[in-house]
Amino acid sequence: MRKVVLITGASSGVGLALCRRLLEEDDALHLCLACRNMSKAEAVRTSLLASHPAAEVSIVQVDVSSLPSVFQATKELKQRFQRLDYVYLNAGIMPNPQLNIKALFRGLFSRLGNDVRQKENSSDFPI
Repeated sequence: MRKVVLITGASSGVGLALCRRLLEEDDALHLCLACRNMSKAEAVRTSLLASHPAAEVSIVQVDVSSLPSVFQATKELKQRFQRLDYVYLNAGIMPNPQLNIKALFRGLFSRLGNDVRQKENSSDFPI
């Protein structure tokens, strides 16, 4: 069974160099390129497969600065793979001063979301 490796920011720079290095070490990997720009990702995929034809390379679109994009990519990854053996979080994000931390945690921990909303106005729940 192939090991599944997810790499964010895989279409250039360190992420691309990491993809190449991993395939040099083991071209029986399944690399999943998590990229914002699909046309660049497709070009990288084609290049990697040309130099390592035994590899499997797939793409998932994700903009790590957008929570909806991250959640959509997560959903896709869960559908495609039973597991991820390695995850390289290489993509960078610009800090957003408008980021609502309450909303972020509410979305990340959606099962707890109802409890958070109920307790937000309570004095025993300091958010």
